[in-house]
Amino acid sequence: MKSTEIKRKMSEEGYIRAIVVFEVVGNPKEYVETALKKHIEKLKLDPNIHIIKEDIESPEQQEQFWSTFAEIELLIKNLEKFTWMCMNFMPASIEILEPDSLTFKGRELTNWLNDLLAKMHEIALVSQQVGQQSKAMLKNINAIVRNAILICVDAKITNVNEISKKIGVAKKDLEAVFDAMIKEGTIKKKGKGYTRK
Repeated sequence: MKSTEIKRKMSEEGYIRAIVVFEVVGNPKEYVETALKKHIEKLKLDPNIHIIKEDIESPEQQEQFWSTFAEIELLIKNLEKFTWMCMNFMPASIEILEPDSLTFKGRELTNWLNDLLAKMHEIALVSQQVGQQSKAMLKNINAIVRNAILICVDAKITNVNEISKKIGVAKKDLEAVFDAMIKEGTIKKKGKGYTRK
C-alpha cells in the first residue's frame, strides 16, 4: 500500500496505523509455524484491516518449547475495530503509530468498555469451569488411587514401597492417602504394612 493511500485512509476514513506483535509458543516446531501463519491469514480476511508490512521470525527453541513471533504493521478501521482485534486475536503487544491523538465519542468508549467487560466475564466463566473440572478430576484420581491401594492390600501387597511401585505413585504422595484411609476406617496399620479394617 502506497503512503498516499495510507494517509488518505487515516485522514478520510479514520483508520489507525499500528504495529502489532503476535507470538506463538508450543510444540512441535511445525505447529508453531503453521499456527502463526493461520493467525495472520485470518487477520488478512477482515476488510477493515490492511496489512502494510509483516515480518515473521523463524521459530527458536526455548527450553522445552518452540517460540516464534510476527511483527505486523497495519491499518485498522477505527478504535472499535482495533479493540475487537485485540480481544479476538490476542496480540502480545501493540504500538499505535498514527494518529498522535484519538478523538472518540462517549458511545464508542461505552462500546469499547462493554467489549472489554464481556471478554473478562467470558474468561472468568472459563476459569470457573476449569476449576470445577479440576476438582472433579482430582476427586476421581483420588478414588482410583484409593481403590488401587485396596486391591493391593487384598492381594497381600501391604508394604508402602511395594504398593508405590505397583500402582506407580511416589511413596511420599501416598502417605497422606494412607493417613486419610486410616482415619476414615478403610484400612489399618499392621506392623510395616496395611490391612483392611
